[in-house]
Formats: sequence, structure tokens, C-alpha cells
Amino acid sequence: ALEMPDSGRRLRILVLSWNYPTSAAPQRGLWVERMCAAAGPADVRVIVPTPWVPRLVPVQSLARFRRIPDRDWQGAIERHFPRVPGSIEYYTHGLDARLALPRVLGLARSLHAERPFDLIHAHFIYPDGVVASAIGKELGVPVMTSEHAFWTPWLVDQPRVGKQVEAALPGIQLVTAVSEFLHTAIDQYVGDRVATAVLPNVVDDAVFFPEPRQRDPHELLFVGLIRKVKRVDVLLRGLAIARETEPRLHLRMLSANAFHAYSSDRRAMRRLVASLGLEGAVIVMNGADPPEVAEAMRRCAFVVVSSTRRETFCSVAAEALACGTPLVLTRCGGPEEFVTPADGIM
Repeated sequence: ALEMPDSGRRLRILVLSWNYPTSAAPQRGLWVERMCAAAGPADVRVIVPTPWVPRLVPVQSLARFRRIPDRDWQGAIERHFPRVPGSIEYYTHGLDARLALPRVLGLARSLHAERPFDLIHAHFIYPDGVVASAIGKELGVPVMTSEHAFWTPWLVDQPRVGKQVEAALPGIQLVTAVSEFLHTAIDQYVGDRVATAVLPNVVDDAVFFPEPRQRDPHELLFVGLIRKVKRVDVLLRGLAIARETEPRLHLRMLSANAFHAYSSDRRAMRRLVASLGLEGAVIVMNGADPPEVAEAMRRCAFVVVSSTRRETFCSVAAEALACGTPLVLTRCGGPEEFVTPADGIM
């Protein structure tokens, strides 16, 4: 168990996250940012490993990483963006922990010397948790992780990553999952090797809250990345069927174009839109800030979630409910823990 510091001193937390939002990907990992902001009176410092891109590389999708500052402040939260090899999308995924460790460990060591940490909190077991485990071992600081994704079949299908996780687990004191659905699955993987618990995602109720608006009774709203696992194809086919009896029905999609690796999924979505004759009924907007998302939620008829496999939590569903907007969603695990029949159609 983590012992609280002496009375009068704030708890000092080092957060390690590859997914923390940056100017290069402002919509990425907002759930990490919100959890840091919700840490109350704690002293939070964040390390966000950031791809090192040589100046001679002119490709705009990579050059944007050079514009991220080395260090800045977000309110009371001090953020550091050390440049590390690799970590560009998923091209070096199996090597990212090893490539980043020297630079991140050196920075953590320096920050710890200034104001010793009481806790290291990593988001995702890999590469974040693997690197945090090594840092915690050297600094003598307890480590916890927050898990937002399933470990299986991922760690089985990628044995290089799985071996690194296995080696790191003894250095981690607590693994938390964002839902009981995910918690059960992780428990089955780790057994009694590490303590586990549920720590749900945070909804920013200063942004997502009910406010009277004129709703468009024919608008469905989708918020999230356009990926195969989100089963946008199911949503589009459903929309085409529904328009046979309600031709005014239309779909607005707020989707950040965060990863080049997902561009093929976007192209497939546009081809399906054309083949279903939905060009005038589907509006795709490339990302939106949280206040814009909240406003769109207040003005639509329903927020839709079309994942047909697994959602570990589904922040979009929680945000929609916080705005007082009903849902149409599939049974996919995480949302079933907080969405009731009074909240929409499942």
C-alpha cells in the first residue's frame, strides 16, 4: 500500500504516458489528461515520450512532432516531452520501451532529485508500464498502471511485447482497469502475480453537462476514430436501412485523423458511403475540441456507438449521458456497466 506523505505535503505523482495529448495530436488520450486534472491537490508531473524527428525530414506528418516544446505547464501540471527514438505510430511498437528507456529514465531521475515522487502512474502496460517498472525499481518508488485496452490476444500475438510485460510485472504494485469488464479479463491473465482494481475513466463535467439546446431530431452523432474495430460499417448499413422509413435521418462523424495507419479504414468508409448512396447523409469532420464535442452532443438526437466486439469503458457514452443525450449502442462490455434502459437503446 502507498503511504501518504507527512501532513502538510502534497502527494507527488509522476505520470508516464505515450498517449497524453500534444499539439501534434490534440485529441489523442484525452482520458489521460482528464485523470491528471482530477488528481485534486496532488503535485502532478507528466512525461510524454515524443518521437525524435531529424530536421532534414520534411514529411509534414512527422515534422509536426518537432513543434512540440520540450517542457510546458498546463495549469498546475508540469509536462515534459523528451525526444525518444521510435514511437511513431506503431512501426517500432515492439522496440519502443527499450528505445525510450534511457532518455525517459534520465529525465525521471533528474525530476526525482528535485522533488522525490511518491508514486509513478503509467497508462497502458506497454510501453508505458514496462518503462515505469524500470524507473520505479531504480528510484525505489511504487508503480501503478491504468489499463484502457485488453491484454489478450495482444500480448499472446506479440510475444516480443508479452515477454517485456512479464519481466516488468514484479516491479508493478497495482494494475487498474477502467471497467469491471476489463478487470476480469486482466485478472485472468495475471492471476495472483500483481494486485488489480477498477479505476474508471474521468468525465470532465465542466465541459460535458446538460444545457438546453434546440436538438436536430434527425441527427445521429458518432465521435471517435474511424477504425475497423469501431465497426462504422455496421453503423452505415444501419443508417441506410433506417433511411428507408425516415429519409431525413443523417449522421455527423467527429473523428480525428490521428494515425496514418488508419487511413485505409477511412478510405473504406468513404467507399461504403458511396456504395450505399449516403453521400448527402454523412458529414465527416476531422476532429473537434471537447467543448465542440459537448455542444454537438447537446444538439443531436442520439449519440451512436457501433463497436460490436469490445469497448473497455467508452468515454463517448459517458460524455453523452453527462450532456443529457440518449444513446443508441451495441452491447460491447464497458458501457453496459453504466448505461441503463432509461439512457437509450442498447
